[in-house]
Amino acid sequence: MELQLGGHPERAEQLYRTILRACPEHAAANHCLGMLNVQLQRPADGLPHLLRAIEAKPEIPDYWLGYLEALLLLGRIGEAQAALELGVKHGLAGRAVDSYAARLARACAANSASNLRQAPAQPPAAELQREEAGLLSLLREGRFGDARAHALALTERMPGSGLGWKVLGAFVCAEGRIADALPLLHTSVRLLPQDPEALSNLGIALVRLQRYDEAEGYLRRAIDLDPNLAASHYRMGMKHALEGRFAEAVESIRRAMALGGDGSTEDEKLGYSNLLFSLCHLPAVDAESLYAEHCRAGERFERNLRSKWPQHANSRDAGRTLRVGLVSGDFRDHAVAYFLEPVLRELSRSRQLELIAYYNHTIEDANTQRFRGLVKGWRQVQALSDAQLAQRVIDDRIDILVDLAGHTGFSRLGAFAYKPAPVQVSWLGYVGTTGLHAMDYTMSDRHYLPPEQFAWQFTEKLVFLPAMAPFAPVESAPPVNPLPALQTGSLTFGSFNRIGKLNAETFESWCRLLRALPTAKMIVVTVPPGPRRDWLIEEFEQRGVERQRLTLYDRCSLDAYLALHHQVDLCLDTQPWTGGTTTNHALWMGVPTLTIAGATPASRISAALLGQVGLDVFVAANDAELVEKGRYWAANLAELARLRAELRSRIERSPLRRADRVAASIESAFRTMWQRWCARLPPQSFDAGPPITMK
Repeated sequence: MELQLGGHPERAEQLYRTILRACPEHAAANHCLGMLNVQLQRPADGLPHLLRAIEAKPEIPDYWLGYLEALLLLGRIGEAQAALELGVKHGLAGRAVDSYAARLARACAANSASNLRQAPAQPPAAELQREEAGLLSLLREGRFGDARAHALALTERMPGSGLGWKVLGAFVCAEGRIADALPLLHTSVRLLPQDPEALSNLGIALVRLQRYDEAEGYLRRAIDLDPNLAASHYRMGMKHALEGRFAEAVESIRRAMALGGDGSTEDEKLGYSNLLFSLCHLPAVDAESLYAEHCRAGERFERNLRSKWPQHANSRDAGRTLRVGLVSGDFRDHAVAYFLEPVLRELSRSRQLELIAYYNHTIEDANTQRFRGLVKGWRQVQALSDAQLAQRVIDDRIDILVDLAGHTGFSRLGAFAYKPAPVQVSWLGYVGTTGLHAMDYTMSDRHYLPPEQFAWQFTEKLVFLPAMAPFAPVESAPPVNPLPALQTGSLTFGSFNRIGKLNAETFESWCRLLRALPTAKMIVVTVPPGPRRDWLIEEFEQRGVERQRLTLYDRCSLDAYLALHHQVDLCLDTQPWTGGTTTNHALWMGVPTLTIAGATPASRISAALLGQVGLDVFVAANDAELVEKGRYWAANLAELARLRAELRSRIERSPLRRADRVAASIESAFRTMWQRWCARLPPQSFDAGPPITMK
C-alpha cells in the first residue's frame, strides 16, 4: 500500500499478486489490487479482485465503494444498482453512499436519455419480448455459445431484461466464476422477484460461496413459488450436506428425485452424489442399503450412455509408456492433498508414465502450483460439461483415467460414465464404490477393505496396495509432549473431526465412556460459537456429562490445531464416518484414536490407519468394547505415555511414510491393469505389491 500511494504501481502490483498466489482470498490484497487497476484506468481488470474482497469481508464499506466505482466506470448501470442495494443490506451507509447514489442516478438518467435518442421505431416492450424469445430459442436448440453472447448483448442494450441477467449469470456460474456471477444473479432476482428459477440460481451460487443462511432464504422462496422445480430441492440438499445436516439433505434430495428426471442434468448428478455422501454419515443406513443406493446412482449416471461407449483406439502395446489422467477438484489446500502429493511426487519421476491433471476447481494456491509442477499436462476443466470433458480425455489419448473425488464435492463421475478411457480407476477421495460399471478398479489396502468383508460392496474390482496412501506430516508440527494425564491424574479425550460428523450415536458412545470415567474431560475442536455450540453442550448434558467437563475450541490455524493435541491423551472417533486426516494428525502428535470399526467403508478409515502402525488394540467392535478399552488406558497411563513417546518413530517405520513403495505399487497396478486390457481380459482383483512390514 505504501508503494501504491508513493507512486510505484508496478512494484505494488507485483507484491499484491505475490500475496494472492499464496492466499487467493486475501481481502485487503484483492481490494488494493482492484483499486490499483481502477486508478490505472483498467476497471475491468480490477473488478474480479474487488468482488473477491467483498465476498471475503462484506462488512467493510470501502470494499463496496471500490466495487461500485469500478461498475460505474464500466457503465454497467444495472449491476451497479443491484450491487448498491445489496451493499445497503450489508450495512453500507453514510455520506459516501449518498454521493455515489446521486452519481448513479445521474448515470441512469443519462443512460435513459441516450436510449431514448437511439430508440428504434418498434415499441421497447415488443422488442424486449422478441429478443428474449430469441434467447430462449437458442437455449432450446443447445446453441449455448450463441445464447451466452446473446444474453450479454441483451443486458447491455436492455438492462431491464431479467431473463438476460438470469441466463448470463447461469453461464458465468457454469464457468466456475461464482463470485463474478453473483451481481448478475442478484440483478435477475431484483427484476424477476417471482421467478423461482432466478431465485434458485442465486441460492446455489451463495451455497458455493458458503453463505448458507442467505442461500437458504432464496432457495426456500423458490420452493414456495414452485414446489415442483426439482433443481431447488437438489440445491437445498447440497446446502444441507455441506453444512453437515445430512438427514435434511437426504430428505430434500429424495423430494427432488420423486419429481422425476432422467439423471442427465447437472443438478441431478450432483444431487445423487450428495445423497450418497449424506447416507454414508447416517448410522441407521446399513451396508446393504448403502450399496444398493450406490448401484442405483450408477445406473442413473450410465443407463443412457453404455450403448454409446467408444471403441478405444489406444495402442494395445502392453509395455509402452502409459498416459495417466488424474481428475480432481482437490489440487489445492485440501485434506486429499496430504495423501496425494507424496505419491504424485514419486510417480512424476517414472519414465513409464505421463501424468495429465484435469483440475475441476477455480482456486489456485501454493498447493496448486506444486501439483502443476508434478504433471506433464494440466487441464482446467471446471467449465467443461461431462461430455466435453470426456471428449477431452479421448483427444488426449489417456490410457488410464483416475478419479480422486468419488461422490464428493467437485466430482466428475458424470464424465467417467462416458467411459472415455480404456481403464478407469477410483482412488483416495471417497469412502465407497462409485456404483459405475464404467469404473474398472478401486485401489485400497487390506487394512481398510478386507476383501472377504467388502468385495461385494463395490461394483469395481479391488486392487490392494501396501497402504491406500501415505501421509505427509506438517513440517511445522510441534514436538510431541509428555502424556497430559501424568500431570492431571485422569484422561482428557479429544475430537478434531468436523462438526457435521457429530450425531446422536456418536454422542451416546462418547458419553457412555465419559460416564464410566467420571473424572475424565473432553476437548472438542472446530465448534463455532453460537447455536451449534449451544446444541453440542446440550447433547452432552442430556446424556449426563456436565458443561464443566467440556472445553470447546473454534476453528483455528493448522499449527494451533496441532498444538491443541498437547492437551489430549486419547482421541475419540465419530461414527459411522470416522476420521482420516484428523486421525493421521493425531497419531503424528502422539495421540491414538479410540474407534469403532463398522460394516461400511466409511466406518473403517481410522481402523485402517491404526492397523498400519500396529495399533489394532485401539479398535473396538461396539460401544461396550470402546468403554472397556477406555477404562484400560485410564488404568495404564504409564503404558500410554510410552506409546505416545514412540509413536512418531513407529509411524516413520510404517507404510504411512513409504511414499516410494506406495507409488511403486501403484505404477505396478497400472501396468497390470493395462496388460489385462491389452489382452482383452476383464478386470479382476489383485495385490499390487508385497506388504510393507514395520522394521
